[in-house]
Amino acid sequence: MRQIVLVISLLLSMSMAAQVEFAQANALYNEGKYGEAANQYEQLINDAKAELGLTEEYADVYYNLGNAYYKQGELAQAILAYERALRLKPRMKDAKENLRFVESKITDRIEDTHSFFLQDWLIGFRNLFKEQTWMWWSIVLFSLMLVGVLLFLLGRESVVRKIAFHCAWISLLLCLYTGINAITLHQRDLNRSEAVITQGVVNAKSSPDRSGTDIFQLHEGTKVRITDQLGNWYLVRVAQYEGWVENILLERI
Repeated sequence: MRQIVLVISLLLSMSMAAQVEFAQANALYNEGKYGEAANQYEQLINDAKAELGLTEEYADVYYNLGNAYYKQGELAQAILAYERALRLKPRMKDAKENLRFVESKITDRIEDTHSFFLQDWLIGFRNLFKEQTWMWWSIVLFSLMLVGVLLFLLGRESVVRKIAFHCAWISLLLCLYTGINAITLHQRDLNRSEAVITQGVVNAKSSPDRSGTDIFQLHEGTKVRITDQLGNWYLVRVAQYEGWVENILLERI
């Protein structure tokens, strides 16, 4: 029992220390010391990663970090910070609005002409919630499906059995949908396949070599998807374009 109390006290003290550091970083930001504030936010995030891992509360730290980077004109780093805030808190309205605003400032406006609007809508809807939320919904819906099956098998009234049957198959479909969303979000965060170009102008190559032919150009802040890796080179895709980029020219979200 004494050990449990000591552990809880330690966790509370770490939380208090993090809150103090966060307040100090905010004070630096309010004083216009954006570089120092960004360093403080970064340190706070790195400390959390090394100790207990990032929780939803750190979305606010990433959000403020993005603001500090934007004030310094570092658009790519600001976009990264807002994207990471939304990984922790997908429905964070301020982070979404600031992300859209900063993305409107970047050079590239590459549209996927082969994109299907329904697919984009489904991905956008999936990203509204975290992996854990979708998983809990999947468990609840699976439980409802089992209840529906039991009522269908054991029910005596035809109306009850009919309602139970329809509830069961609808719950099963929704369970599969929410489960797929949870799995795809888990894979996205595990593989970290999405990245942001961090340099001013980047030439995507036809092969993973500096002597390769330039296929198209990407600019700072452009979001890409990593589809393959060979040595220090990433095969990235943006809209319908695909090419090789050195790993030092981008950063994974």
